[in-house]
Amino acid sequence: MRSELEQRLGERWPSWFNVKGDQRETRMADGFAHGDGWFDIVWRLCEDLEPLVAEAEKATGRPFEVLQVKQKFGSLRFYVNHGTDAIRKRIETAQLESLGTCEVCGKPGKRREGDCIRTVCNEHASL
Repeated sequence: MRSELEQRLGERWPSWFNVKGDQRETRMADGFAHGDGWFDIVWRLCEDLEPLVAEAEKATGRPFEVLQVKQKFGSLRFYVNHGTDAIRKRIETAQLESLGTCEVCGKPGKRREGDCIRTVCNEHASL
């Protein structure tokens, strides 16, 4: 994902995305390893997670952190620490949404297999 989009997420949720962290502890130092087309999915996911994370942090006293965000087998992967069932369910919803969204442009897409497995629209299927 473009650095300016990554920066927007990091500025909005700085305690969640430790982009300057040690790679032995978080893969967020690698950035968001997916295309720009999924930015809106990730943004909505984070907005929806805010109350769930606040509740979980209050209950456990442990800070929430996103450990890695990437594309794998044509689907968004969003790995966190200290996730509750409600947090995991919302992440799963975002993963399912990504399977119908072009990773490149955000338009409707479908999972395609070739040299690699990606979810893309017809226009970006040949990339």
